[in-house]
Amino acid sequence: MPYECGMEPHGASWMRFTVNYWLYALIFLAFDVDVLYLFPVAAHYVHSEGWLPLVKVTIFIVVLALGIVYFWRKGVFAWPRRISE
Repeated sequence: MPYECGMEPHGASWMRFTVNYWLYALIFLAFDVDVLYLFPVAAHYVHSEGWLPLVKVTIFIVVLALGIVYFWRKGVFAWPRRISE
């Protein structure tokens, strides 16, 4: 019997996930990695001068926001309801 996280498993050991689950996971991973790039920029932003770093960060955030709007418009964030038989 598999043992994991200090708890005994219950139920089926293999579950099938729909494509929507994997799509959400990939979108989350893509935006999560993009947000990770903002931490070094924010740490270095204190030592920079002028408006150019602010413009670059603003363009980066706008591109991320446009990606979210695009996915929202395409209906990716609409979770389909499962019809019970």
